[in-house]
Amino acid sequence: MKFIYNAKSSKGEIQNGNLEAPNETAAAKMLQEQGLFVLNLAKEGENKLTQKGNIKIPFLSDRVSLKDKIIFTQQLAMMVKSGLPLIDAFGALKEQTENKYFAGVIADLAENVRGGKTFSGSLLKYPKIFSNFYIAMISSGEKSGKLDEVLGRLAEELEKDYELISKVKAAITYPILIVFALIGIIILMLIFVVPQLKKIFSDIGVELPLITRIILGSSDTMIKYWYLFLIGLIGLAVGLRFYGKTTKGGLVLDSLKIKVPVIGKLFRKIYMARFCRTAGSLVVSGLPILDIIKTTSKVLGNRVYQVALEKTGEDVKNGLTFSSALKKQKIFPAMIYHLVSIGEKSGKLDEILLTMAVFFDREVEATTNSLASLIEPILIIIVGAGVGLVVASVIMPIYSLVNVI
Repeated sequence: MKFIYNAKSSKGEIQNGNLEAPNETAAAKMLQEQGLFVLNLAKEGENKLTQKGNIKIPFLSDRVSLKDKIIFTQQLAMMVKSGLPLIDAFGALKEQTENKYFAGVIADLAENVRGGKTFSGSLLKYPKIFSNFYIAMISSGEKSGKLDEVLGRLAEELEKDYELISKVKAAITYPILIVFALIGIIILMLIFVVPQLKKIFSDIGVELPLITRIILGSSDTMIKYWYLFLIGLIGLAVGLRFYGKTTKGGLVLDSLKIKVPVIGKLFRKIYMARFCRTAGSLVVSGLPILDIIKTTSKVLGNRVYQVALEKTGEDVKNGLTFSSALKKQKIFPAMIYHLVSIGEKSGKLDEILLTMAVFFDREVEATTNSLASLIEPILIIIVGAGVGLVVASVIMPIYSLVNVI
């Protein structure tokens, strides 16, 4: 059986040709043994190499979840490992995904690769879906000829990130619900309960304490101008969102995120786990240290750490070691730069970084498991203060009446 192929050499050159093989799998293995990375493979006479795909990508509500990317990466790793050409793997994945937008993206990736672009180069078109870390890993896999191994490792890293995010969401859901419930109860009391008390107090005819007058005034304002409160809340949310997108605003908000009591400690551990895991994976892939620092800085998700790593990269470029440059940035724990120094001297930087990533993952897990008990005293104080304020505003006028009598 005769096959025509489209493949890439270890030097990155695109090669086209034909060969005889009993089946498609055998043909793919023959090309791999020649040191070629198969982009597309088809029986002679088929128009598989020249067909054009139609891609319609919507512009609104286009979302690709982390779970979608994990499944895509896992399945692509298995297909490439089994010898399936990259174009055929994209075709199969396009049919399997339930996310229509992502299916269109995969089809577009196939078209770009079919046109001669590299896989990593094609991913650059979708920076909102595929991070710099993802693209750098794929690029290293293409250059080393071990794309299947890199994809497998990348899927594992994405899974760890997914588990981390899930644990954090589960941990902070409880305190957030409590706070919103408290706010909701206070609003309902101001709208429905306090007005009834106001009638009673007016019938009593005694001078009301300051705290009671404040509560009654707040109730009147809430009832008369509720729409202004709603507009204010929406304006605050929108304003914070736009402020967070500015350079200064992003730094301020991200700085607050890591300084908030209890929660800030958790976020710092999350960023350190992500830093170690990302940098360690990139060291394994063989990227130069400056590229590793640059890529890692863009995937941590916090601009304070991003700026710190950008300064670290500049120091490394000027001749400092990675560990010495990290030490200059006070935001990194001492353990980080001490162990990085050991890794540099022993030549096992990748192992040490990945070991630290496991350590911080466990720290995050321990913190999330105990987060409820850590925040509970704070919530009790907040709830107690809110309830106590309302109760005091009711009891004090009654106490004044008793004294008058």
